[in-house]
Amino acid sequence: MDNEAPTTESTDRRGIVVGVDGSSDADHALRWAVANAEQFGPVQPVAAWRYPWWIVPGQLTATSISPPSKQFEEQTRARVEQVLDSVDRGQCRNPIVCESAAGPALVTLGMKANLIVVGTRGRGAAAGALLGSVSTHVVSHATVPVVIVPPNAPIEYPPSRVVVGVDGSSNSIAALIWAIRTTPDEVILEAVHAWSYTVATLPEAGQIPTDVFEAQARQTLDETVINAILAAGGTRHEIVHRLEYGDPRRVLRERSQDAGLLVLGATGHQGVANLLLGSTTAGLIHQPPATTVVVPAPNEVSGSS
Repeated sequence: MDNEAPTTESTDRRGIVVGVDGSSDADHALRWAVANAEQFGPVQPVAAWRYPWWIVPGQLTATSISPPSKQFEEQTRARVEQVLDSVDRGQCRNPIVCESAAGPALVTLGMKANLIVVGTRGRGAAAGALLGSVSTHVVSHATVPVVIVPPNAPIEYPPSRVVVGVDGSSNSIAALIWAIRTTPDEVILEAVHAWSYTVATLPEAGQIPTDVFEAQARQTLDETVINAILAAGGTRHEIVHRLEYGDPRRVLRERSQDAGLLVLGATGHQGVANLLLGSTTAGLIHQPPATTVVVPAPNEVSGSS
């Protein structure tokens, strides 16, 4: 039994790879992908299947019994076809059905795509659960931007407002560049930087005033936006500079409640936490307040062209 992820031979550079497993969350993610196909390319549905845990060939009997692989594959394919009948199939490629763990399959097949799109929870997960294990694997390991679509999130494109979390790191600059390059000029981009006051004492000068921290944060925000615009080759977007005091997870959650997209870098200045994700990003994607795009390291970002 081969559980390795499939190769990328059946995909090309343009397009959206989306995980399909029959769950309502995955179905909604597929609808989001189809609605955004004109911007990011045709949709490649991917359904991965594995043998149930209770099938252990040859260990409970004297003779080895081959698992019914054809049956599992056909059931998975039938489930995918049923889901595709509910969307515009003209925007979709033929589905890929493979024997593999779902997370590695999506990461591998999405290596040359513009986006990988996933729902927040997979088949069989309890309502109200945090981000599913498949989605967590994809967000943590993908080398292209990953879109996490919460249940009932709007799927219309383009969004009227996009919130981008920035902190001066190269990853947050990459996130803003992605938003500049992939959204129409009329979309308002809101660059949000959250800061907090930490008491610090200098040997001779004493305690640092609060306004010094705020001024440094304002400079970080302004420089991040300028650097992103220069790297993107300019922009006609209206970019709102928003500086907020408080925990970045709370600030970004509040600012993105009514936004069409929340865009985050995979890591930030706070270092590595929760596998490969920065702590702010990890804290937001497990219960995303809006459709959330996680942009990988700058040298791994894939554009839409």
